[in-house]
Amino acid sequence: MTTTGRIYDLSLLWKHAVAIFPYFDRRPLDWDAAYRDYLPKVLSAGDAKTFHLLLAEFLSLLGDGHTDYSLPASLLEQTGFLPFSLFYAGGSYYIRKIASGGEPFLLARVEAVNDQPLEALLNEVFRYCYHVGPYAYPSRLETLLPLFLNPAGNILATSKGPYPFDLTPARPPLTELPSPSASRPFRPVASEKLDIRLYEGNILYVRLDDFQTGGAAAEVREALKTSPSGVILDLRENIGGMTKYGADIAELFLSGQFHACQKRTRLLVGVEAASATQFARMSEARITQLIADGLCDREEAGQAQKINAGTYYREYTDTFGAPGHRALFDGPCVLLTSRNTISAAEDFTAMFRTNRRAALLGAPTCGTTGTPFLVRLTCGGRARICSVGCRLLDGTEFTGTGIQPDILLEPDLPALEQGRDAILDAALGRF
Repeated sequence: MTTTGRIYDLSLLWKHAVAIFPYFDRRPLDWDAAYRDYLPKVLSAGDAKTFHLLLAEFLSLLGDGHTDYSLPASLLEQTGFLPFSLFYAGGSYYIRKIASGGEPFLLARVEAVNDQPLEALLNEVFRYCYHVGPYAYPSRLETLLPLFLNPAGNILATSKGPYPFDLTPARPPLTELPSPSASRPFRPVASEKLDIRLYEGNILYVRLDDFQTGGAAAEVREALKTSPSGVILDLRENIGGMTKYGADIAELFLSGQFHACQKRTRLLVGVEAASATQFARMSEARITQLIADGLCDREEAGQAQKINAGTYYREYTDTFGAPGHRALFDGPCVLLTSRNTISAAEDFTAMFRTNRRAALLGAPTCGTTGTPFLVRLTCGGRARICSVGCRLLDGTEFTGTGIQPDILLEPDLPALEQGRDAILDAALGRF
């Protein structure tokens, strides 16, 4: 990377965040000062790895799950990949999938890596990615971890003993335990893509792993023709996608026009920004006189001051459904959530939480939604910057914390070892 290229890429991240990031008034951060601090750091970075990590650290200062930096594929391939993947439950990380030969370590709790307590290693990695307490989205964590490990000769200390491993030059195929199942019998419901089941007691179960394509609503609509006594919507592995596709499903359960979140953006019309600069150097006394003379009003002056300070936002309430719309199913409903319920899946969860349409069971959601603005840098890296700020309709903040379930249920590890889904069992028990 040339000096000019380094300056340009850091400046690009700073500039786009200034324009669209919706949380500056909720962060104890001087973004301009951060830019000045990181400029000499990126210029003096001794190698590509250090440079790219600095860009990741810079964006991570914004503390948002839809604001992050993706390292170039070439750097990841040069570093290598983990021969396992992780999942988080109840404050600990466990091995979810593993390369051939490591199957005895599935569901083992990770305690240390190369004699370093896992907590200490995570604290180092968390400088470069969004996290909620000790939790970071697994795929993000697994991308960064190899940068802090040895190419070969690593040892994972686990609850099932030491697991020696090397980083692999390509992403290896991984083995996992069969998907756990509930104790009750069920029959599958014909569906093109979705996992839909009808459990004993005529309880309809629908697993929704993403909202990335249309058509899911039609499949759920068809399944509801079974006239179930209750419905379970499983979002525990939902990676998000288009909120619109989620809303199409929600409209099967929510009548009329409904809302989910308060939202805000930094959308600004050029003429508004230009007009605001007229107030930039005015004293409060001068502004008061302009108002008294009828040349502007207090709202206009206040908006101009916020624009000049970079704290002006357009706020609105999202809206779905339509007046007179009638839901297809109005019976009891349960949503299953986890820390892997993310983005558009959290918008979907908010629809049901705000309207008190379903009981939420499981773990809190990831705590990140907000329509990311995509940036491609000259260095080969890519960035996302959140463009929409979200709160629940009652003002409850969930970015950085997650939407809290009505009943907190973490994965039951002994049950998983036995192939049983204890959380789904608990949901079925509510009907």
